[in-house]
This record gives sequence, structure tokens and C-alpha cells, in this order.
Amino acid sequence: MERKVYCDYLRLFATFSVVIAHVAAVNWYSGDVNQWRWQMFNLYDSVVRWCVPVFVMLSGALFLNREISIKDLYRKYILRLVIALFTWNVFYALINSDSFEKGILSGVKLHMNDLVYGHHHMWFVYMIMGIYICIPIYKKIVLDQKIMKYFLLVSFVVFLLIPWTTQVLNNFIVGNYGLVGKLVHVVQVYLSNLKLLHKVLRYSFYFVLGYYLDTIELKKSQRNIIYVLGAIGFILTIVLTSGISLKLQNPNETYYTPFTVNVFLESICVYTWFKYREYKSEKLNEVVSKMSKYTFGIYVTHMFFIENLNSIFNLHLLSFFPVVSVPVISMLVFVCALVVSATLNHIPIIKKYCV
Repeated sequence: MERKVYCDYLRLFATFSVVIAHVAAVNWYSGDVNQWRWQMFNLYDSVVRWCVPVFVMLSGALFLNREISIKDLYRKYILRLVIALFTWNVFYALINSDSFEKGILSGVKLHMNDLVYGHHHMWFVYMIMGIYICIPIYKKIVLDQKIMKYFLLVSFVVFLLIPWTTQVLNNFIVGNYGLVGKLVHVVQVYLSNLKLLHKVLRYSFYFVLGYYLDTIELKKSQRNIIYVLGAIGFILTIVLTSGISLKLQNPNETYYTPFTVNVFLESICVYTWFKYREYKSEKLNEVVSKMSKYTFGIYVTHMFFIENLNSIFNLHLLSFFPVVSVPVISMLVFVCALVVSATLNHIPIIKKYCV
């Protein structure tokens, strides 16, 4: 299968965006929502919320465009994820700030959940593993254009539009008062009863959407509409998150999730922009292609550097103005994780199963 240059660029930028999101989040949860510093963290976190949906969309674009047997699916991909998950669970349970300060045994006891459930950022590996298991099912869906569009429409309405609309109405417009407020509450109760179905299908929407956007050709006028809607999505993420957090006087990430209309608009905007760019520099394309192979390793290791940044570099987000500290520290973490990932990718067994 011909290599898609835009996928390399998008994967690399999505990985860097994950780093930015996690760096900005360090002081986001504990910050005072009334201070401009918190608002700056919110700004950075809001503009990279597309990263996870785009990762899933990329997987859909790459996997649903080729034939792969169930045997190879498990042998080459799912097995690798299982081994990588176990390896990095052990790593984060053993190597952490508590282990450095109190000894490995104490560190393991305090981080036993990491050993069993995985470090908090490893949820993505669990999720993508579930997506991979269902690939044979998705292949059947995308064979028929009408069925695929029906699947995308139903998923969008049920898992994004209705929950997001009722959430906005409840948070900013009707609350729990009056007839409309009660109706909104009833809808939210019914939606909560669909949680199992929601967990099974919600990321499937982005997986199939990635394949769909990869296979269709959008006119320039259509792309421009997507870009305008994307800009609205970015603004809504910032404003809605700030608004609900100020209202509750506590950081609230309701509008950060991939299953909000605002983040959906961000995601299709970014995906479309990267797909239709021209990548004329062959040298740059080669560099990006090589670096993109290290992105999984960057993802699994970057949290180590974020969590130990202060002890390693004597540096943290409040060392200087957040408008500068977030991108500077994000780049530092990204480079460190890139170097580690590149190194690990030169060790045959680790390369094959862990990064």
C-alpha cells in the first residue's frame, strides 16, 4: 500500500499535541479558574483536544484501506499492544517519583494500580486494542457506502449531538428548572442508561470517519466550510470550558471530551487541513516519515518526563509565564521522549513489541 505522507505529518503533530495537553493539564486541575494563568492553560488544552480523535481516525484510514486476516490482526497488532501494555504498566509501577524518594518497594505499593490497571495515559492502548478487535466488523460496514453513512449519522446524533446539546442546555440555558429543564434531565437519564453501548461504539465513530474522510475528495468550498466550523469548534471548546468552570468555580472538563460537537469540529478541521496540504519537500517528508515511526514510543514514555520534570530539570510550568512555559516544556518533553523512543527502536525485541 502506498504510504500516505499526510498521515505521517498528522501522526507526528497529534503526538506533540498530546504532550501539550498533558503538560497544560499539570496545573489545570489544581489551578484557580479566576486567574489568567488557569485561562492560559485552558487555552492551550482546548486547542489540542483534537489529538485523540485524530489518532483514531488515522488508524481507521490506514487499517480499513487494506486487507488483513484475523490471524495477522492478532499476531501482528493486538499481541504487540498486549505486550507493550504489560511492559509499560510494570515500568510506571516501578519507576516513579515515589520510588526515587522512598525506594522501589514503597513506590510499587503506592503505584499498584499502575501495575494492574495501567498508568492513566495508557487508557488509549486499551481503547485502541478494542478497536482493533472489531476491525473485521468495521470492514463489513465500510464495504457499503449507504451503510457506512448511516452508521456515521446515527453515531454522530446519538453519541455526540444529543448528549452535547442537552449538556449545553443544562449548563448554560435551562438548568433543572421548568418543563424544558425537566425534559432535558429525562433525556440525560436515558442517555446514562446507554453507557455500555456508548463505550462500545463511540470511538468506532471516529475510526470509520477516518476511513470515510480518507477515501472521499472534498471540494475547496466544502473544505472552507469545514475550516470555518473548525474555528467555531476551537472557540467553543475554550469558551464553554471556561464558562462552566467559572460557573462552578472549579475546573470542569465536560467540553474537552472527544464526544462533544466542539471537539468533533476541531478534529475534522485538522484532519482535512493536513490531508489537503502539499508536501513538496522530499527531504522533510523523509524526516517526518522516520520520526512518525517513533510516535508510539513517544506516547508511552512522555508522561515519565512530565511527572519527573521538576526533579530532572528543576523546571515546572510556573517557573515563568504559562504562555511561554507550556510550549517550551512541551517541546522539551517531546524531544526527550523522542530520543528515548528512537533509542528503543534500535533494540530489536523492544522495537517489535514495546514501541
